[in-house]
Amino acid sequence: MLSPELCAELKQHERSMMVSANTALIKHGVLPDQLVIVHSGKVKITFSCSSESVCLDCAELGKVFGMRAAISGELPEIDVISVEACRITVLPRDAFLSLLKANPEIYFAVAKVLSTDLQIADRILRNSSRRCSSASRAKAPRPI
Repeated sequence: MLSPELCAELKQHERSMMVSANTALIKHGVLPDQLVIVHSGKVKITFSCSSESVCLDCAELGKVFGMRAAISGELPEIDVISVEACRITVLPRDAFLSLLKANPEIYFAVAKVLSTDLQIADRILRNSSRRCSSASRAKAPRPI
């Protein structure tokens, strides 16, 4: 997807590490100073949806967290916490943004990641609204 030269430039700024279980990788309402890529292990993603909190058990490997917040400057609406030891790569937000500005061809890769995130969010909201409407029908008084 990215040229070998751009991948090499990104690698200059990346730092790979292991994190233990219960490590907060992204915090709701706190602008992350880095992008987080999960390579192994499980993470829990939690976000508030209407009056309930929705928890996804894990994300697929290679998932990037913090990109939308890094690009938009908006605070994340999710918490991402490791459920078990995870191998991650972090990329400082400033380095990512500098590279993005200098290499606009990266925007296609960014658009693909953000589009996938939007698709996942849409699926979660649809499932959540189905659960809510099923619960509403169950609580509704039955006609006599």
